[in-house]
Amino acid sequence: MKTGFLFSILTFVSLFGFVACDGWTGGDPDAPSGQTSPQLTGVNPTANNSSVNLGNSITATFDKRMNSGSAGTFVVYGYNTGKLTGLYTGGGSQTLRFNPDVAFKTSEVLEVILTDSLKATDGASLAPPFVYRFRAEALAGTGVFTAGDTILGQSGARGVAAGDWDDDGDIDLAVANFSNNTVVIMINDPLGTFTIFDTIIGQFGASAVAALDWDGDGDLDLAVANRSDNSVGVLKNDGGGGFTAASAIDFQSGATALAAGDWDGDGDLDLAVANPTAGAGEVAILENDGTGNFMDVEATTGLAGATALAAGDWDGDGDLDLAVANFTANSVVVLENDGGGGFTAASTIDSQSGAKALASGDWDADGDLDLAVANSTAGAGEVAILVNDGTGLFADVNEVTGLAGASAVVALDWDADGDLDLAVANFSVDSVDVLENDPAGSFTFKNTNGAQTGASALAAGDWDGDDALDLAVANSGGNNVKTLENTP
Repeated sequence: MKTGFLFSILTFVSLFGFVACDGWTGGDPDAPSGQTSPQLTGVNPTANNSSVNLGNSITATFDKRMNSGSAGTFVVYGYNTGKLTGLYTGGGSQTLRFNPDVAFKTSEVLEVILTDSLKATDGASLAPPFVYRFRAEALAGTGVFTAGDTILGQSGARGVAAGDWDDDGDIDLAVANFSNNTVVIMINDPLGTFTIFDTIIGQFGASAVAALDWDGDGDLDLAVANRSDNSVGVLKNDGGGGFTAASAIDFQSGATALAAGDWDGDGDLDLAVANPTAGAGEVAILENDGTGNFMDVEATTGLAGATALAAGDWDGDGDLDLAVANFTANSVVVLENDGGGGFTAASTIDSQSGAKALASGDWDADGDLDLAVANSTAGAGEVAILVNDGTGLFADVNEVTGLAGASAVVALDWDADGDLDLAVANFSVDSVDVLENDPAGSFTFKNTNGAQTGASALAAGDWDGDDALDLAVANSGGNNVKTLENTP
């Protein structure tokens, strides 16, 4: 892994929540003569924070006075809402601030991109760019779930995504239906009752769906992994929840899973695709031109049975890396980003039997991102907890067993205690188990939710507006989506 880490954590200044930065080795070759690139010395909220106030502003502090940020230089995306708008202040000082126009959604992931177009007052540019994520807080919840809505009319539901498609303030759903080659758009009422709003056809073997703002227009678009026709379909939102097929990226062999993030730090969101049947298995990197048009720029091969992806800055150097669950090879491979969107295999965690799904979060509250792996064929099924040493090297520290056919895993703060818990879909026993964090990274069973027929995928959000995080389960065997409501 990299030896000059951008974010070696030196100290927390509790009053401001800054993280000190060390090892910044950037430089701007086009800077005016005699000038050096500004160096980032702190951000607030801190990277990987999992409980940020919903009304928080975002600041970046440098060792030089800076020109004001803008929507093109200090970019913020909400994973439930799209590209954020707001007020930029601090121009002429060392600390730049972004005040969003609207509050974050409950437990929403936020991605902050400081691009190399951000300049100091002396004309020198930030180099390289800096990308990081944090998560908004959960305000309520006990982690005890009860049955909610059942949305019928699905056909082999294998993927589900959550977001506010129609910009009305509540969280909606999209479902990838493998058997009838569709993506179904479901609108929330907003009390947690969902109705089918639209069906997008021609998504052959739809296996996964991801939601983000591909074209930067402030609403959430979709991407669909289409396993049967070896493609990724891009669906653009008209702002009211109406989606149209905009493009397809071909030559994605057996496309099964997706991850999104700004791999190259240019201010737009890119894609990664797990292609298990491409040769020995690969992950393809699709670069966005900023308008939602993607180009397949590279592939990392030798990933046998690549089945799931997770993105995060494993080594703390200010760019987003990847982790790949390899079902056939029984492993997780960590792919390191060079900062420009070029990925190389950095390490392998073996003995992950039938690795099927991944989730990431800071399980042990040490400031770096850890992993959880759903291992579908390990004994009766398990979730392995992989702890990061801060450099992107992971150790398998324990396993939660008794999760038969573990097929999906998501990480959120179900009980609103400030740490990240897990939920696991168990395909073989038709259930969803909730695992509570202690919060030092040790997980124990909280409760089991049955009556899920072929539980294949999970999404989370506050469906009913009570500030507690709920669940949605895509049931491929039952041809439905069921919601589970978290007791406040």
